Amino acid sequence: MLADLRAGRDPKLEKVARTKALEAGQTTVSAFAERWFTEYAQAKLKPRTVTDYRRLLDQKIKPALGHLIVGRVTKEDVLKFHADMRSIPRRANYSVAVFRSLMTYAEDVGLRPPATNPARRIKLYRERPRERFLSEAEIGKAAEAITATERAGKIGPHAAAGLRLAMFTGARSGEILAAQWPHVDWGRRIIRLPDSKNNEPRTIHLSDAAIEVLKAVPRVGLYIIAGAKAGEAYRSLTRAWIECRGKAGLADVRLHDLRHSFASLAAARGVSLQMIGKLLGHKVPATTARYAHLARDAAAAVNDEIGDAMSAAMEKGTAPSATVVKLRRRKQRDR
Repeated sequence: MLADLRAGRDPKLEKVARTKALEAGQTTVSAFAERWFTEYAQAKLKPRTVTDYRRLLDQKIKPALGHLIVGRVTKEDVLKFHADMRSIPRRANYSVAVFRSLMTYAEDVGLRPPATNPARRIKLYRERPRERFLSEAEIGKAAEAITATERAGKIGPHAAAGLRLAMFTGARSGEILAAQWPHVDWGRRIIRLPDSKNNEPRTIHLSDAAIEVLKAVPRVGLYIIAGAKAGEAYRSLTRAWIECRGKAGLADVRLHDLRHSFASLAAARGVSLQMIGKLLGHKVPATTARYAHLARDAAAAVNDEIGDAMSAAMEKGTAPSATVVKLRRRKQRDR
């Protein structure tokens, strides 16, 4: 303490710093990950994100990096972690992002010096954007597969209803699972969620078909798409969709592609991008821009129809041309 005072340092702060340094030398990534998950992820993030983080910790981060000491993790460790998952680039990038958050929290609580996050500036793999839109025939196959899978007992009525709502509303699966019966406004034909992915209230508009789905689903507890346990929502529509898509011959179609297909149908019918964004709950117009080419195709088709109609109108308004008959000139008689 006297040495700290002579050097102009605060003895109490120095003691805390030394304690943190000692902890950093003893705390493993696996142990600290649990603290980060409780104090940060569960306390501040949305339930769906928390579930994803839990899965990544258990399946990817802990097995690969859990044995390392928090204060001694190097960039080389993270690069190897990232490279070992190169066959699944999207998951690899997401795992690095989550580990970066974990290491940032280690800096915040003093287990690493500031600005030493080893997961910063890791060059991520290129992710090829996926665009899969179901044709109207494929949408029919998907609907039939949901019904057949439900009748076979592989999915229950709530899972089947959740998938049908995804098709009829274009809502995110998390929004459908979060919807509760008090959120339904039957008069205005909407589901009004108090919170959403964008941290804002979200309105899901209901068509006649969606209303019929809601009327048919059994009411069990608070949630519309009820889970196996009383008072809980259904856990994962993705698993239910995987059961259905094989029967429909749509093995390459993700659950989120049903949302894209809803938007593509709207664009093909001339619905504006602004309205599509409103129906899908997009906060930023740029998010809806992915459907611009579909809107252009619809505009071109409408333009052709208008051109045909204009041509037909012009033909009707034009008088029929007269037939010109050339008369023979009489020959003059000789006088």
